[in-house]
Amino acid sequence: MGEYKTHQVYFIDFFGQNLDVTQTDTPSIIRRWIHNEVYLHRRSRASHPVVVGVGVQWTPSWYFSPPAHDRAADTLQLCVGTSILIVQLSYCNRLPLVLRRFLTNPDTTFVGFWNSQDARKLEMSRHQLEIGELLDVRKYVADSEGRSMRGRSFEKIVEECMGLEGVKLERKISKSDWSVDYLSKEQIIQVSVDAYVSCKLGVDSRLWQV
Repeated sequence: MGEYKTHQVYFIDFFGQNLDVTQTDTPSIIRRWIHNEVYLHRRSRASHPVVVGVGVQWTPSWYFSPPAHDRAADTLQLCVGTSILIVQLSYCNRLPLVLRRFLTNPDTTFVGFWNSQDARKLEMSRHQLEIGELLDVRKYVADSEGRSMRGRSFEKIVEECMGLEGVKLERKISKSDWSVDYLSKEQIIQVSVDAYVSCKLGVDSRLWQV
């Protein structure tokens, strides 16, 4: 882990794959991450458009008094390749224009899991973020016999499609407090793995063709 005034950097070993994670609420760091990832993608002359793994987290209402009926997004996770950005929306005074353009670029494919509420939660935030069409990976992946895995768990999809066992999204972590200024190690790992798997399966399934 590396800690700076403007951001924190983490390195996660995910079955031998090194995930480079940046957590921040600073516009210049967000801007730099986007510029770097788009530039690297173009420079690599990839055979497909940018595919972004997306995750959105919000804090359950029972953490607050009085309970809020419908909570806005606290964090936004973006993954391109093995590089992950965690934007702490609750602490951002402002967001750079390049992020707004990035999230609405029609040539970019946005993918995730169980993301039917994500766009609305981003729109509800004080930054009123808009994002392009969000694809749910579950609707497009299939097992080795070609059967849809739409109704299967995250763990089973990762096991079948990536050959990795025991990768879970823990409900206790998903339903934790995401409005804190410092996310826990468990929170960082879970959202990073979620965003990375979304991106990887989005590329492997060629979801830019959907």
